[in-house]
Amino acid sequence: MGIKNIFLTGGSGTLGSQLILDSQNYGVSFISPSSEECDIRSNWQVDNKIGNFEGDTVVHCAAFTDVKKAERYPLLAAKINVIGTFNILHACIKYQKKLIYISTDYVFDGKKGNYKTSDAINPLSKYSKTKAAAELIVRTYDNSLVIRTSFYGKEFPYKKALMDQWTSKDYVDIISPKVLQCIKKDELGIEHVGSPRRTVYEIAKERKGDVEGIFMNEIDIKIPRDTSFKIEE
Repeated sequence: MGIKNIFLTGGSGTLGSQLILDSQNYGVSFISPSSEECDIRSNWQVDNKIGNFEGDTVVHCAAFTDVKKAERYPLLAAKINVIGTFNILHACIKYQKKLIYISTDYVFDGKKGNYKTSDAINPLSKYSKTKAAAELIVRTYDNSLVIRTSFYGKEFPYKKALMDQWTSKDYVDIISPKVLQCIKKDELGIEHVGSPRRTVYEIAKERKGDVEGIFMNEIDIKIPRDTSFKIEE
C-alpha cells in the first residue's frame, strides 16, 4: 500500500511537529502549510488550500491552547478554536474530506475520572468551552473522528507539578504514535488517546527528577481534578 497523504493544520505546534517526525513509521505523509499560508480564521484561505489538496483526510491540530490566556482573551480563543474549526469543517464537507479533530481531555469537568467516550462533557474553563464547542460542530459531520488527548512536550515544562490532579496526559513522543495509530485505523466517532491514570506529579518525575509537588488549592486557575480516560492497555 502506498503512502497516504494527509492535510495537517498546526504542523509547527507540539503535536503537529511530532506527528510529522513520526509519520514515516506509519506510512503517511503530511502536507502542512504554515499559518501565514493557511490562517484557519480565513474561510477563503482554508477553502483554497483544502480544495486544492488531492488527498482525502484532514487532521486539524491548530488551536489556541493557553488556558490562562483564554480566560483574559476568550474572543481570540473562540476565533481560533471555534471559527477556525468551522472553516476547516466547511471545507471538508464541501470537498468530501474526512476530518480528524484533535480535542482535549478538558472537555470533562474532572469530577469522576476514568472517562469513556460516551460520557457527557462539561467543560469548566473558557479554553475548554471553545474546544468543546468546536468538537460538537465537528461531530455534526458523519465523516469525522474526534480524538481527545493531552500532552506535554518532550520535557516537563514547569518547576512544580500537581500531586492531586489525575490525568491520562503524557509526553508528546508517547502520544504521537498513538494518534497516528488512530489515524491509520480509519475509524469515525470519538477516540480517547492517552496513558493510564496518574497524577501530574508522577508524570513530571519521569523526566524531571527535581520537580516540586504542589496542590490544586495553591494555584490561581480553575482546572478539572481528574480528566483521566478509561484506557484499555
